[in-house]
Amino acid sequence: ADNAVALAWAKASGYSEAVLGNLAGDLCEGTGSNVFVVIGDQVFTPTLESGCLAGITRQLVIEWGTVTERDLPLQILDTADEVFITSSTRDVHPVVAVGERELPVGPVTRKLADLFAERSAADIDP
Repeated sequence: ADNAVALAWAKASGYSEAVLGNLAGDLCEGTGSNVFVVIGDQVFTPTLESGCLAGITRQLVIEWGTVTERDLPLQILDTADEVFITSSTRDVHPVVAVGERELPVGPVTRKLADLFAERSAADIDP
């Protein structure tokens, strides 16, 4: 129910997704997606122990890219160079705003989106 309420709030506020923290105050997941942050050229995503969904697209991005799973404070969204989400319906999807903060679609996100598109097109059942 929390995810549905958060998504309704996000859509009413002009966003297409909401990002949620866990009870420890760490970054967890979107309402129907997994979250990745880019700092410099390093890519991070919350651990499964954070409570996030073990998404198929998340796992493929971890396998095909260079991604580190680690617990991340929710405030990382205030300073990350790039942010993107993954889901079975969005593949690798750039986040262009976190609240009032606008974000670029950066080179790391573009590279992983292209890699995911190429690899998933080559094998219908990766």
